[in-house]
Amino acid sequence: MITTQEILEAALCFAGRTLSQGEKGILAGLCEAAYGRWAGSLREGVAPEDCRGAFLAACAWTALAGMSGALEAAQPTPLSFSAGDLTVNTGRSERASACAGSLLAQAEVLMAPYTADGGFAFLGVEG
Repeated sequence: MITTQEILEAALCFAGRTLSQGEKGILAGLCEAAYGRWAGSLREGVAPEDCRGAFLAACAWTALAGMSGALEAAQPTPLSFSAGDLTVNTGRSERASACAGSLLAQAEVLMAPYTADGGFAFLGVEG
């Protein structure tokens, strides 16, 4: 059985820096939510253990995507500053959004073979 602790350990490997205890607590909650999201989207007859590696990575990436804004905000570098006529903007918030989007997209690609198709379909349409 895949546990939230295993997902948290995978997420910590992908985090790219050491997290504080408070951040780990928040990430643990996000890992639990990611587990619920992906377990609930699996095709009928597919269990998380059937796609263990993909499931662990997708849950970890989904949790980190939720945390990416907080991770960026924890860095001491300012988003922008001005000195006279010179303005410097690091674009950090855009990078955080791009990072989160990339992590979610990768998780969805990884889980695509195991999840139910959520696509649009016409059912019972009379001619």
